[in-house]
Amino acid sequence: MANKINHLINAYRRLNQQTENSVLATIIETFGSTYQKAGARMLITQQGELIGLLGGGCFERDLVEQARSVFETGTAKTAFYDMRSPDDVIWGLGLGCNGAVRVLLQLLKAEDHFSPLNIIADAAEANVSGVLVTVYESGHADFSPGHSLFLPASADELLSAAPYPFTTAALQTVLQQKPRLETHAIGDQEVMAFYDPLQSPLHLLVLGAGTDAMPLVQCAKALGWRVTIVDHRPAHIKKERFPQADQLLHIMPEDISDNLELNQFSALVLMTHNIEYDGRYLKAIVNSPIPFIGLLGPAHRKDRLLQNLGSAASQTAERVFGPVGLDIGAETPEEIALSIMAGIHAELGGRSGRQLSTKSTSDIHECSHR
Repeated sequence: MANKINHLINAYRRLNQQTENSVLATIIETFGSTYQKAGARMLITQQGELIGLLGGGCFERDLVEQARSVFETGTAKTAFYDMRSPDDVIWGLGLGCNGAVRVLLQLLKAEDHFSPLNIIADAAEANVSGVLVTVYESGHADFSPGHSLFLPASADELLSAAPYPFTTAALQTVLQQKPRLETHAIGDQEVMAFYDPLQSPLHLLVLGAGTDAMPLVQCAKALGWRVTIVDHRPAHIKKERFPQADQLLHIMPEDISDNLELNQFSALVLMTHNIEYDGRYLKAIVNSPIPFIGLLGPAHRKDRLLQNLGSAASQTAERVFGPVGLDIGAETPEEIALSIMAGIHAELGGRSGRQLSTKSTSDIHECSHR
């Protein structure tokens, strides 16, 4: 999901306060069952500190060793880890993961503003989607290994910004929203590039700032979401109650579309605990493109709220979930918050939310095995 870069944004803020180079490790290709998939990234400092995780501890120690040559030479390189051997002695760790990964290591120079990490962070902060193209192998002088460029998701902007020969592959990446490797022929040289779609961070809108919204905000922030809280009661919108929230707004239901860009939100949870205000907020956002709308309370409460929308109910019923959340036996506010966020992630990711042990082997290989 889009929030896989949250740790990189936080790291970039810290790096900006110092002048020490770092190495960016990016998975560019996977085979079989792996802890992370293509596009996952991790930072390695000169002291060997790791920010993020690519292999669940399987090969990170070796990556630190591989990064040393990148620090010394400044030249990007790839490392390949094959954990599909039947022998239980791979890397001396006895992994048995039955997968393989190819990792690109790039030097992030302080003098270059830690590019391309600055590109990733700036795009996220500006809420801009696009494609990050990174050359990982090349003999061409203009496109050396480690060279990166960001291309906007808009087709018109991409066509004008993308240099030859990256246009077609970048457009395909935008359309499919899947990382890809491409080999390009430029003159008599081959340029191999990794295309990674970068999405804007996931953003949760919480309508209702009651006490039970606090663990929901904490859970969402722990997962890297941005969170905006709106309430019709001024006394509830206090920073000391929600210190982690990105925005706290006092907005009456009828004014919400005039005061918020509703198309920025990936999900909404309606929790004013007042059916009148729930109904007014729901009516105010019914024409928004928010893909997930969660309601607290039993199913008949959801039905009543939808009935009150009249003819507008048909255009939003399929994206309204009530009671919201996965059935995990949640009872406490913290457990309910976990249930809600798990349900949102499952729906947005096109997943059922069932146990991984009930999935087929091919299913697990298709997604990140966490």
